[in-house]
Amino acid sequence: MPIRTRQSAITWLRVADLSVAAFSFSAAAIVAETVRAGGASGAAAMHVNASGAGLFCVALGATACVFPAFALYTETALFQWRQALKAMVKAATGVLLVLVAAAALLRSPLATPAFLAAYWLLSCLGGVAVRHAGRRLLFLTEAQGIAARRTLIVGTGQRAQEIARDMLEHPGHGHRFLGFVADGWEVPPPALRPERFALLAAPAALPDYLREHVVDEVLVCLPMHALCDTATALATACEEHGVAMTVVTRVFEVKNPRHRPGSHGGEIVATISNTLADERELILKRFLDVSVAGVALVALSPLLGMVWCLVRLTSPGPAFFVQERVGLNKRLFKFYKFRTMVQNAEALQADLEAQNETNGATFKMRNDPRITPLGRILRKTSIDELPQLYNVLRGDMSLVGPRPLPVRDVERIENDWPRRRFGVKPGITCFWQIRGRNALPFERMMECDIEYVDTWSVALDIKILLATIPVVCGMRGAY
Repeated sequence: MPIRTRQSAITWLRVADLSVAAFSFSAAAIVAETVRAGGASGAAAMHVNASGAGLFCVALGATACVFPAFALYTETALFQWRQALKAMVKAATGVLLVLVAAAALLRSPLATPAFLAAYWLLSCLGGVAVRHAGRRLLFLTEAQGIAARRTLIVGTGQRAQEIARDMLEHPGHGHRFLGFVADGWEVPPPALRPERFALLAAPAALPDYLREHVVDEVLVCLPMHALCDTATALATACEEHGVAMTVVTRVFEVKNPRHRPGSHGGEIVATISNTLADERELILKRFLDVSVAGVALVALSPLLGMVWCLVRLTSPGPAFFVQERVGLNKRLFKFYKFRTMVQNAEALQADLEAQNETNGATFKMRNDPRITPLGRILRKTSIDELPQLYNVLRGDMSLVGPRPLPVRDVERIENDWPRRRFGVKPGITCFWQIRGRNALPFERMMECDIEYVDTWSVALDIKILLATIPVVCGMRGAY
């Protein structure tokens, strides 16, 4: 199954590294016992003692602590195998030194030269192998633009063209070059340039381009005088749309600058984004999503099965309503819920637009004639939303986040500031779900979403989840 995002690949690497450490420890122990037994199989002779168990825990703990110090959970380690190999050798050596020190303290007879050599070799090979596997799994979804970050480059100077050429020649580094944003060419482009080596928009038209296209990152590569004039407007446009902006900070054009690790050709970069979060919190958020959604789906499976049967029996049509919704960075995904309306409800909506009871982009009617009798009960109790737990497991949604909007509603958003909500993953519940739900005007809903984007934390997610329970049980604001 392909890994759907680079962030999920980094999370997968952490788990895989601990698994490799456990396997390497066990295999190295077998090798050590075999050597000690003079060539006979050491598997049967292995026995677990307190010092060996303690050394095993040290190996896992050292892996979890030492590997991040060598940047093994960065995009560089994921996409550039030479750097990953060097870092892996250093990190494995660091873990080995910790094991030697721990073995001396624990007086463990297991830590023989054969054990240490086998553990070091297996952990190095395993670490490189899991990164290669993670990279290949990401490539399985690269055709859909899920793994590779869709990147615009602002500027058309020599350095900007070098970065664009590097992105096009090395797609495995995780960036999909879309084109340039500029008024014209600062430096003439090469005569034989790639098909997508083209101007897409002027800087003043960047907000329009972001409004209509999926963009993950805007890379600003301008000379200093142009940067001072343009950067603030560009940062404002990216902030409004929830798109990360990265600035290449080579101030002076020198022939042989000292390169430091970075995500764009070794340049020192500064990323400006309203959706940046600590990686550990993102991992915790995903863990919370998967664990809660998985347990809830299993626990509620009898209820889900019963509702599925009732929907099929009480009205013609499928039990599930499937619709394309706008998710993270305006990517479309299939959104699932129990069907609460007649089968052709979307086709009938045009005739009811004049009766819309909201004053914004959304469509809501308290007494919508398309809703079935069972559907009213499902909506009132919010049971119709339970299939979205599957969207959470898939990674399209989170438990907490701005509610995903239909394409129709997104197209009717007049201002740009609400589009910052697309910089985070949509969710089942959110601020406005616990502050009045459908009773709130559209603009207030969007304000709540932006407040969530600006103040997000795992603790806030838990707080919103707990506050959602009495709202759902009290059936307030649902229709």
